[in-house]
Amino acid sequence: MSMVLGDKSRFAAEVGEPGPLCRVDLWAAGKWLTCDDNMAYVPQFRRDVLDAAAWLRSGEGSPLPFAGLSAEATHRRLTQRAGDAEETEADYELRGRFRVLLWAPPPTM
Repeated sequence: MSMVLGDKSRFAAEVGEPGPLCRVDLWAAGKWLTCDDNMAYVPQFRRDVLDAAAWLRSGEGSPLPFAGLSAEATHRRLTQRAGDAEETEADYELRGRFRVLLWAPPPTM
């Protein structure tokens, strides 16, 4: 049985069966955020969410880098060449400045 915490039209998390590894689906402003990966290792996920919440409350975030673009369009623009041979160092650094919700360990090669 899953449990929804919050309001999907604002911010919500839907958590699946409890365990060290479980399904966690997130919504913000009615948009499903975890469409690529919704499995979480709960102990690390909990720490990462607390860190992200503290960072957001601190007000240290930057305004979006491209005037007039929505958050979704900004995300697409920042990631369009991610990992591509054409991605410049400046693109990589800019993308890194606007990464949020880093709630998983880096991928291993």
